[in-house]
Amino acid sequence: MKILSSTYQDTSIWRFFSSVRLAVFLLITLAITSIIGTVIPQGETLQFYLETFGPNFFRIIKALHLYDTYHSWWYLTLLGLFSINLIICTLRRLPFTLKLCRRDSLSLDSERLLKMPFKKDWETKKQLDNDSTQSIISAFKKVGGKFRERDGVDGGRLFLAERGKWSYWGVYALHGSILIIFIGALVGLFLGFKGSVMLPEGETIDYIVNRQTGKRISLGFSVRCNRFNIAFYDNGAPKEYRSDLTVLNDDKEVFHKSIVVNDPMKYKGITFYQASYRAIPEVTVQVSNSDNMQRSLTISAFQKTIWPEEQLSFSLIQYQPNVHGRPAAQIWIADNEGRAGNFWLLEGREREFKQSGNLYKMSLSTAKQRYLTGLQVKKDPGVWIVWLGCTVLIAGFSVVFWVPHRRLWLWIGRRKGRTFVILSGQTNKNKLQLEKDIKKIEEALNSNLGVGQ
Repeated sequence: MKILSSTYQDTSIWRFFSSVRLAVFLLITLAITSIIGTVIPQGETLQFYLETFGPNFFRIIKALHLYDTYHSWWYLTLLGLFSINLIICTLRRLPFTLKLCRRDSLSLDSERLLKMPFKKDWETKKQLDNDSTQSIISAFKKVGGKFRERDGVDGGRLFLAERGKWSYWGVYALHGSILIIFIGALVGLFLGFKGSVMLPEGETIDYIVNRQTGKRISLGFSVRCNRFNIAFYDNGAPKEYRSDLTVLNDDKEVFHKSIVVNDPMKYKGITFYQASYRAIPEVTVQVSNSDNMQRSLTISAFQKTIWPEEQLSFSLIQYQPNVHGRPAAQIWIADNEGRAGNFWLLEGREREFKQSGNLYKMSLSTAKQRYLTGLQVKKDPGVWIVWLGCTVLIAGFSVVFWVPHRRLWLWIGRRKGRTFVILSGQTNKNKLQLEKDIKKIEEALNSNLGVGQ
């Protein structure tokens, strides 16, 4: 530690990174930027920020990555600087802590004990016999606890009851816990992911989509939405929505759970949260060709349905639930050569159309709403490291604020034909309790031994 002191503590770099001012500045800056990251919605698309905040502020958001504040380069730089400052401050304090822990508290003389902030002394002409001495020591032990002793200290016997010497390491637990939390956050940042998916009932998906980049993130397994149920209040607002999910590995069902808001599904470190839902129209049509070959096709919004034998593609453009008392749908049709067209179908009425020189007939059979469940998906392998850091943080705070380093001394000796008894104490916190303990010992000595009377 002396090498550390002499070699590094005098350098300007060491002084800069061990500065308390730097620590305060970084803490304030991190607090302000965290507020910004809370006020500005995170993880939305760039188009959202452009429409919400306007082009001028959008340029600032994009340049400073305020749409993903906690993953931005400048925020990570601030965390890195704060970590370096914390480590160097810890190293700078370490020699002093070691000195405190290694000091010999039994090397004090009686004059030094009388200068303690908490003290009481007795003087008597009679010499204490062995039983009286043991009674004094027992009264001291009853309140002070386990003690050490040393003979020949300033011509007498010195007893020391010490507690909480290890409490000086509480501040290192605080410093270490912050670093552990930072490490957990970085593990989650670089090894985890966040994304979302809109999963229709009855369908399976093995990936999610990053909302910002639009990139697909493979799950390593498949998730199927078996059912989606929603309940409404009387005013039409959604009351509860529930997704019945099944996890599949190699087409084998391995896990099942029904999830609602605040009750997610967890599998292989990946958590699926019930976040939203969407209702889309779905229609069933009957299509036949000139050879009377007939097919029943189900067409959903935002999806394409194919009739492979005829090499035709169908999509649902619009849906009206009530046109002259009947549902109606606008159907888009295309062939394999890219020729396309669209027309409206009314339930119960057949309509003819030509495609690629062939004549077809189509009718609308049924129409209904189909639900898609909106899932937020998150993997954070660093969460347990963060929890560990939080546990250490709480333990460190408990030690720093509530565990005192308390020392009680008892000195018994003779001078100039008189017997002296000195009781003194010292603590770095909870001084009121130390004063009460000394008072208890004082009362025991006065009442049981008559010392000082």
